[in-house]
Amino acid sequence: METFIALALGLLFTTNNPNSTLPEKEEIIIYNESAKRTNDLIHTDLEVSFNWEKQHVNGSATITVKPYFHSTNQLVLDAKGFDIHAVKMNGKDLNYDYDSLILGIELDKEYHRNEQYIINVDYTAKPNELNVKGSSAISDAKGLYFINPTGDEDKPQQIWTQGETEASSCWYPTIDRPNERMTQNIAITVRDEFVTLSNGLLVKSQNNEDGSRTDFWEQKLAHAPYLTMVAVGDFNITTDRWKDINVDYYLEDDYHQYARSVFGRTPQMIAHFSEVLGVEYPWEKYAQIVVRDFVSGAMENTTAVIHGEFVQMTDRELLDNHQDDIIAHELFHHWFGDLVTCESWANLPLNESFATYGEYIWREKGFGRMEADMHLDADLNNYLRESKSKKVDMIRFDYSDKEDMFDSHSYAKGGRILHMLRHYLGDDAFYNGLKKYLNDNAYKAVEIHQLRIAMEEVSGEDLNWFFNQWFLDSGHPTLVIDYKYDKINSQQIINIEQIQDQSNTTTYRLPFAIDIYVNETAKRFQVEMTQKKQKFVFNVDQKPSNIIVDAEHMLLAEIFDEKTDDNWLEQMKAPLYMDSKIALKNISDKNSPSAVIKALKNNFWGIRLLAIKKANKLKNKKEFVSYIEQHATSDKNTKVKSAALRFLADLENNIEYLKLFESATKEQSLLVAGAGLSSIAKVDTEKALLIAPNFESDLKDVVIEIYAKYAGPEKIMYFQNQFVSANGYDLYYLMGGYTKFLKNQDLNTIIAGTPALEEATENAKSWMVRVGKYYLKDIKSTITELNRKEKNKELKIQANKTLGRIDDILR
Repeated sequence: METFIALALGLLFTTNNPNSTLPEKEEIIIYNESAKRTNDLIHTDLEVSFNWEKQHVNGSATITVKPYFHSTNQLVLDAKGFDIHAVKMNGKDLNYDYDSLILGIELDKEYHRNEQYIINVDYTAKPNELNVKGSSAISDAKGLYFINPTGDEDKPQQIWTQGETEASSCWYPTIDRPNERMTQNIAITVRDEFVTLSNGLLVKSQNNEDGSRTDFWEQKLAHAPYLTMVAVGDFNITTDRWKDINVDYYLEDDYHQYARSVFGRTPQMIAHFSEVLGVEYPWEKYAQIVVRDFVSGAMENTTAVIHGEFVQMTDRELLDNHQDDIIAHELFHHWFGDLVTCESWANLPLNESFATYGEYIWREKGFGRMEADMHLDADLNNYLRESKSKKVDMIRFDYSDKEDMFDSHSYAKGGRILHMLRHYLGDDAFYNGLKKYLNDNAYKAVEIHQLRIAMEEVSGEDLNWFFNQWFLDSGHPTLVIDYKYDKINSQQIINIEQIQDQSNTTTYRLPFAIDIYVNETAKRFQVEMTQKKQKFVFNVDQKPSNIIVDAEHMLLAEIFDEKTDDNWLEQMKAPLYMDSKIALKNISDKNSPSAVIKALKNNFWGIRLLAIKKANKLKNKKEFVSYIEQHATSDKNTKVKSAALRFLADLENNIEYLKLFESATKEQSLLVAGAGLSSIAKVDTEKALLIAPNFESDLKDVVIEIYAKYAGPEKIMYFQNQFVSANGYDLYYLMGGYTKFLKNQDLNTIIAGTPALEEATENAKSWMVRVGKYYLKDIKSTITELNRKEKNKELKIQANKTLGRIDDILR
């Protein structure tokens, strides 16, 4: 990626006039343009083997290239932190310059745009020795990772890669830009005990004289270099099929039996996405592999998705949660991101917004619209939280770092924008537009305008207004709605005002539906708001019982709806998840009980869960107890059942439910059992501490919570033993629980216990280092406060030493 810096006028100029001066302060505009294509990457042949002890990659890359348009006698490759052993063409050495990041090669002659040439690079890559940073979505950027390389840790030995954004060049030389595409062959030599996975198909395996084995993987269809992947380890393979394509799941042996429970809906997802998009799954296979210590949630490597270990779940864990969202997300990328790729990181929403919306499309098919809408609402809230501190264009060329693009704008906001586009155009035009976009741009790199053009050609209308206000501008509308009924003229008047900051955000053009309810029957009106303040007038037979503006709840907006409690109660009868959620949120405490009771009877578990959360916030809980007791004993949804148990545990007379809580701890659902144990702790702390050791394996998070809040110094070894094997989110929760535990102890115990948190922080990887430092700061404050009051001189000395060590780590 090249960075172009221009002045405020959009011009970069120089002058020979010594008397001319520039203004003292000029606004500097950063423009990150798409990478210039001097050469065109065609094909890469890789041969790789691994030095586990040194964590090195021994590689040979044979790269087929041609000039993109203009003739050239040079090739520039990205190669980060390599030892370059030889650069050759046709067996002859070539001159090159290498600065540890860029390999500049002088070709044997000048090549023209129709001439291909082949370069061979022998090298050693040392990714673990690189000092690079990732993003909020991808926490590290070393490209290739050795897990437990010496075999001394209590985890499997593995190798895996993570190429996005431009980290593939940390383990093989390439033109590491998203607007390049190549086919590839990778020969991976490993110990014979290991399984390998890469893009494309395994065409053969060869046993070598030294006891190793070489697997040959071939990808015939071109993709971007950041999607290249390799994984090595002890995996057990489960194979499904979709049509004539293998759908494989690679898991550790302990989780092999649950492979279809976790991933088994993948063939249905492939079928559904192929059907709605009108473009069949375009690759040779589809594999998913679960690895340890992954630096992201998952990665859409072409035909070979990598998932973090949190995806591995037992049948018991799957009673409470599924991983369909992340599975659908990475699969949808195989159309949006892999088949059609953003040409620059500024255009990342063309990858991530679609993948996020793919989660909605699958939920809609697999679980129904109510679940899909609940998920979409979570996306809106994720974006709105981020928007309080960050409002940027969706397609933005002025980022400081390409990793900044991986945010809730590119993901959550983008998914919501696509949802609006779908509702505006209608399903038929929306999906036919996507079909055209995919077919016109298959195996190519694109920018946002190509999506707009495809949608325009299908729908027959100019969509610049939509793309300009949503993709090419920042912010979102904030709407205030009020109502007036004109009895004399039998007219319903709705006044809507956009109150967002007009200095930074435009007045939006907003098409949406309004449902007007009379006698519990809705009449729908399609309207369009184009002004800052706008009045909508409707002829009606009588005063409506309720009105729902944005009846499909598809607008990406903050909406303040000034309706009466009677309206909100009436809205509880409306059919959508968001109808009930918004009503429960806005109705006054005085009239909430009626709405809560109605919601507790709803067929959809998500609305019942909302009702329990609302009931928890109300002062008088007696009206709900009998209903919530039923959910605590017999609700079929484990989230609702566990929430009901916790509600009862917060009542003053919670001791009456002790037997119910004890019974809950015996249920198969870990969520329900955990709620039971946590509830016992609120009723009878001593009993909870007595039985908690029985659940240290299955209900670790709840046990940590109980020990942190109620246990004494005798449990310090329990926490410290957990640090031996904890990683990822388990380590995150453990650090938090251990810090809370220490803060409840005396100074002597805190001093004795802090080294475990120090060590965990120093040994942590990527984002967990920040987490550890956060909790060390918390411990530091507690030690400092207690130390002021301490009279024992020896203990004060030890406390000061502990504070000194913490300061060293924090620095």
